[in-house]
Amino acid sequence: MKKKNTDTLLSKLLWSTVIWIFAAFLFGFIRVWGVESLPAFERQIPFHPIQFSFRMLVWGISIGIPFGIMDYAMDTSWIRQQSYWKIIIIKVVIQIGIAIFSLAVLVISNNALDGFKISIISLVFSETSLLWIIFTGIVSFFIYFLEVVKSKIGDRVMFNLLMGKYHNPRVESRIFMFLDMKDSTTHAENLGHIKFSSLIQDSLNDLTSAIIEHKVEVYQYVGDEAVLTWPLDDGFLKANCLQVYYTFMQTLKSKKSYYERSYGFIPFFKAGVHLGEVTVSEVGIIKREIAYHSDVLNTAARIQGKCNEFEAALLISEDLKEKLEDQRRYNFKHIGGISLKGKRKLVNIYRVHLN
Repeated sequence: MKKKNTDTLLSKLLWSTVIWIFAAFLFGFIRVWGVESLPAFERQIPFHPIQFSFRMLVWGISIGIPFGIMDYAMDTSWIRQQSYWKIIIIKVVIQIGIAIFSLAVLVISNNALDGFKISIISLVFSETSLLWIIFTGIVSFFIYFLEVVKSKIGDRVMFNLLMGKYHNPRVESRIFMFLDMKDSTTHAENLGHIKFSSLIQDSLNDLTSAIIEHKVEVYQYVGDEAVLTWPLDDGFLKANCLQVYYTFMQTLKSKKSYYERSYGFIPFFKAGVHLGEVTVSEVGIIKREIAYHSDVLNTAARIQGKCNEFEAALLISEDLKEKLEDQRRYNFKHIGGISLKGKRKLVNIYRVHLN
């Protein structure tokens, strides 16, 4: 877990630093060549490319690193559950504070380079500072807006839609998990539809950390069910296609007091997993999304539907089990070949437990 957190932090620091170095250079070029009436110290006359580059690097790093740390620190379940506009406003306000800090760093670097005796106060209240704060606010808003869109449809889905990867249908091999709440009908009757909706919302929100950790792409949320998918490499890596289930269930158990206080029980989910070739394509114009078409999805759903019959939490197909590389962490019990609705051939399935 610590390694995962460290990798996530380093990734955020890297990308935020690159983005803000680029933004600093853009701002610097505009200020140097785009405005004729600036004082000499702001226009850096005579122009020294090395000194200019050094200043912009320092400036970008001084805002990029705090930006990455803030983004990492605020990636919490509480923040994720806030409305999008609240998240954007909170982060933009913090970002303005970071922008002022970066101005102080710029003063120090300027004085270290050429001895300009510019006080922090005079620079903070200068035209350049005002424009820099406005500029960082706009850039921050744009970044956070993209993050909102990304969280809405998923990293890879957004990238694939932008790149038009599935504009024409194509065939891929994928793993699918159908994850469904056990006894949902009973819970809905006991809780009422409003409180039951809150239960679903809380449960699927708590699925988020497992989704991030195990490289999951969310295909759909349908009622109290989540349909998860992976390319084969990501799904088999460290058995993500199985481990995501146990990580999710552990998260629910860790919030036992909250769920018992709010709903009187801890929700339990059952899952079915299968793999195979699917046709992937973009569908829709007004609400465009990526759709998967194949009997693989039907089979995964039918396998999950057998969980109650065999009193199993997690069932997988034999096709999936045979391709799992590291099986030492899991105990597989062969249930046998079973008949699934809509399938002519029997499908061999296994019950899975952690060792």
